[in-house]
Amino acid sequence: MGLKAQCLLSGFITDDNGAPIPFANVFLINTQRGVVAGGDGFFEIEMDTRRDAEIEFSHINYHQTKLYTGNIKRDTILYIKLKEKDNFLNTTVVTATRTARTLKDTPELTTVIQGRELEQIGSNTALDALENMIPGLSFNPNSHGDNIQMQGLDNKYILVLLDGERMVNGKTENVNFSRLNVSDIERIEIIESAASVLYGSNAIGAVINIITKEVKKPIDASLQGRYSNFNNYGFDAVAGFKHNKFTSRTSFNMKGIDGYTVEDKNEDGTISRRTVNPVNDFSIHQLFKYQFNTKIDAELYGSYYQAKVEHPALPTDNLERDYNIRAKLNYLVHPKNLLTFSGNMDVYKDHFVYKRLNDSIGLDNDYYAITARIADVWTANNRIQVVGGYEYNNENSYAVNIYEEDDARYSVNIHNLFAQSEFEIFKNFEAVVGGRLIHHSVFGLHGTPKLSLMYKLKDFRFRGNVSSGFKTPTLKELYYSFLMGNVAYIQGNPDLKPEQSWYESLSVEYIRANFNASISFYNNDISSKINMKEHVVSGEPVIWKYENIAAARIWGMNVSLQSRFLKYLNLKAVYAYANAVDKETKLRLSGSSEHNITTSLTFHHADFRIKSRQLPFNFTFSGRFSSPRIYESEEIRPGETFTGESKITSIWRLVYTQTIPSIYKDLGLMIQLGVDNIFNWKDPTLSINPGRTWFASLRLNI
Repeated sequence: MGLKAQCLLSGFITDDNGAPIPFANVFLINTQRGVVAGGDGFFEIEMDTRRDAEIEFSHINYHQTKLYTGNIKRDTILYIKLKEKDNFLNTTVVTATRTARTLKDTPELTTVIQGRELEQIGSNTALDALENMIPGLSFNPNSHGDNIQMQGLDNKYILVLLDGERMVNGKTENVNFSRLNVSDIERIEIIESAASVLYGSNAIGAVINIITKEVKKPIDASLQGRYSNFNNYGFDAVAGFKHNKFTSRTSFNMKGIDGYTVEDKNEDGTISRRTVNPVNDFSIHQLFKYQFNTKIDAELYGSYYQAKVEHPALPTDNLERDYNIRAKLNYLVHPKNLLTFSGNMDVYKDHFVYKRLNDSIGLDNDYYAITARIADVWTANNRIQVVGGYEYNNENSYAVNIYEEDDARYSVNIHNLFAQSEFEIFKNFEAVVGGRLIHHSVFGLHGTPKLSLMYKLKDFRFRGNVSSGFKTPTLKELYYSFLMGNVAYIQGNPDLKPEQSWYESLSVEYIRANFNASISFYNNDISSKINMKEHVVSGEPVIWKYENIAAARIWGMNVSLQSRFLKYLNLKAVYAYANAVDKETKLRLSGSSEHNITTSLTFHHADFRIKSRQLPFNFTFSGRFSSPRIYESEEIRPGETFTGESKITSIWRLVYTQTIPSIYKDLGLMIQLGVDNIFNWKDPTLSINPGRTWFASLRLNI
């Protein structure tokens, strides 16, 4: 008997929108042969050309599809589309374990904000999306940046990642969310716990991982413009394409806003006011990907951001710039062993712009962070998976006149070894055990352990977590030395110790195809907390020095509900209670709010037609409520520092989105109209929200 002729069958597996489905299964029925598609949905499999074949394509998040083929020609290429299951918990997430897991099977409770949700509520910035969709998260912008707060913890305790890589904070410890283009965001994953095992320092309060979009089809392009009150405009353009094994995606964003002042009357009859300076910025992002073969793929990403902040009453403006570049190489050593080599550099620069000298610039400060990592994901069998590796971090900061020495530059180096194992103890009972060992060039060796458990009982998930977090002092806290108006020094302290935390949580989640509800309880104890302490010497300026003088405890609960009902309605509501106190003074932490609610109700009619023409549309009514926040302010009344409570926050938004899938061939149109802050809420003590605003947006898709 002669040998059977063989051919190489290959193709791409995508969803209905043309987006690649990573790691789908391809199986030749009635044989023992099968493969797993790559991260870009590409697969190759050898098969016999002399007989008909039955091929099955499947993925846990998609309905199973069978394709019957006959007379397969050599080197045939197929394009397979799978229909997504109607289930919000089939989303693949990566933040909790650094491996792809479905949301319902992730051992640590994870919150996900999908890109389509950002679109439905009319978010124009990443910060707007976070504040309107995560209860308890707020920001209090001033001249130092966005000042994000969550559960009573500020910027330095919240780790912000872009595609799993740390975003630079700069000298003020604020991540600038304006450098992110909302049209680039695929989803945002949030873990409200200590995650130092996988992500190192800063991951004490929460981890926010912003995942950017993949190219969805051979040509993927869009143009969008947005306009609202105060000459608040935005424009972005995206151009992406896929050709054979090469992918490119380019995006450009430009936005600006005129200055304005927020005013409101206090209970004592005085007026609180806050001024927002005019800002204009732009950013450009470029991503290249190449699939060398079924085992090796690589990507290269770069971005540039520039913003000019005008100060009409001052002789100088501010010019901010950020450069980010990263590279990654994936090597599938074995079907059960994936090696990843990655490097990331994020550079922030702040300049003075001297208006009287023809806008010449001078460097005020810069800050850059470099990360190099090698990670290995090893799947021993269907019950054990291990993630481990080595990571190197370098942080470097330069500033004029704010460090102990003028024009000084300081840096630290951190070497990390980390490992985390996911394994099934017995059927439906899983555990995650991990640890990280750090050597810091200033603070020496430090270790953090973690244990998570998950038990599945039919439609229920029971999760428990105990983890240790740590945060090393920033270069600012170590070496800062700044004289404010000849009346006070802000002084760093090289003798500081790292802050440490223990985080415990328990949660119960109920899962059905169109319904999800969860309740979680948590406790976060932070020791050696760094605050500024006042030192007074007669006849000398007051010294405010960073010291390990505080401890904090944040405990509370989160209740979440998401449901699709009556065919066209989608409800999402989250309530968060947080008791955040200083353990020494027994007082609530500044910026904390005990009761927080976010909710959205969307009416989505995907099948609406006029004369057989499909015209899907949706209305979304969303809002957030917060009980009064504790605050300390130096800006509301010049020359005074005081502590008080803000007003109750109640901000609601209504957005109408109309989609016209095909106005001409493959050209689609989206029209969006909305009103934000419908009831004209204002509180300058903690917010720069100007009150009721109207906005309109137009987008063309190819």
